[in-house]
Amino acid sequence: MLNPEQVIEIVLAGIFAPAILFFAFGMVSAIVKSDIAIPPQISTALAIFLLAAIGLGGGMKAVEAVVAYPELLIVVAIVSVFAIICGATIAFISANVLKKIGGLKTADAWAAGGHYGAVSSATLAVGVSIAHAAQAAAPSDVLIFGGWMSAMYPFMDSPALLTAILFGRMALAKEGVGKGMKVDAKKILHHSVFGMAVWLLVSALIIGAFSQLFSPREMERTMYFFDGMFRGVLALFLIDMGLAAGKQLGALKELGGKLGIAVLIAFIMPQIWGIVGILGIYGINLIFPGSMGWGDAFVFATIAGGCSFISAPAAMRASIPEANPSIYLPMSVALTFPINIIVGMPMWQIICMTLWGV
Repeated sequence: MLNPEQVIEIVLAGIFAPAILFFAFGMVSAIVKSDIAIPPQISTALAIFLLAAIGLGGGMKAVEAVVAYPELLIVVAIVSVFAIICGATIAFISANVLKKIGGLKTADAWAAGGHYGAVSSATLAVGVSIAHAAQAAAPSDVLIFGGWMSAMYPFMDSPALLTAILFGRMALAKEGVGKGMKVDAKKILHHSVFGMAVWLLVSALIIGAFSQLFSPREMERTMYFFDGMFRGVLALFLIDMGLAAGKQLGALKELGGKLGIAVLIAFIMPQIWGIVGILGIYGINLIFPGSMGWGDAFVFATIAGGCSFISAPAAMRASIPEANPSIYLPMSVALTFPINIIVGMPMWQIICMTLWGV
C-alpha cells in the first residue's frame, strides 16, 4: 500500500513531468501574449504521430498478450462493451448535468456533453506515456500495463458522439429549435468512425496487430522509431495544447453568470468519470485475476475522464450547429484538460495503485 511519501512523490512527479511543464509553458505564453506559435500543419503532424504511435503499440501489445494469454480475448470483449456503455452514459449524464445544474442552453449542454463522453487523445497520450514508463521500470514478470487498453478509444468515442447528437437533436426538436433540420444518422456515424482521430487510431491498431503477427522483426524496428520519439513529440504537442488553452480562457466570458458552476462541473465531473472507469476495470480484473494491471485501469481512466477537443468539435459543429463553440471548446481545452493532467492523473494513479495493492 502507498504511504504518504509515495503519494507526494506521485503528485510531484505528475505535476513536474517535462510534458506537463511544457503544457504550462504554452498556456503562460498565450496569457502573456508571447509570439510563440506552432503552425497548424505541424500541430496536426504531431497529433498524427502520437495517435499512430499509440495505435501501433496497442496493436502489437494486444497480439503479444493474447498469444501469451488466449483467455484475454474474453477480457478485451468485456472491456469493449464496458467502454461502449461508458461512452454513451457519460455523454447522456454530462449533458443533463450541464443543462439542469450548470444552466446551459439545450444545444450547448448536449454539445458539451458529447465532448465529455468522447475521448481526449492528448489526455490518453499522457496516460499511455506514464503507464509505459511504469511498466518499463517494473520487473519483467510484473504486469502493470498490458499496452492494449488504448484500443478502447473508438469504443467510447463514437457511442458518446452518437448519443449526444441524437438525444440533443431530439431535445431541440421538442423545444421547436431546428425543427426543419434532419438528423442524418448515416453521416453522423460516418464522421464518428472515419474522423481523423478514431480512424487513424483504429487503422494503426490493426496495422500493429498484423505486423506483429507476420512481421515481428520489422515491427520492432518501426516501434524503435515511435517509442524513441514519443515523449519528445508529446512535449511539443502539449506546448500547442497549452497555447490553445491559454487563448480559450478569454472565451469563457460567454458563460456569463453561469461561469462559476460551469467551471466547477468541468473540474469535478471528469474526475468522477475517471474513477468510475477505474472501478469498472478493477471489477473485471477481479473476475479475471491478473488479466490487467493498475496501468491498464489508469489508461482507461484517461479515456473515460477525458474531454475531446479533436473528434467532438467537428462532429458537434456539423450536427448541433445551434451550440456555441465559445462554450464547449473552452470548457474542454482551458478547464478540463489542465485539471486532468495536473490533478486528475496523479489522483487516478494513486487510486489504481491502491486498489492493486502496490
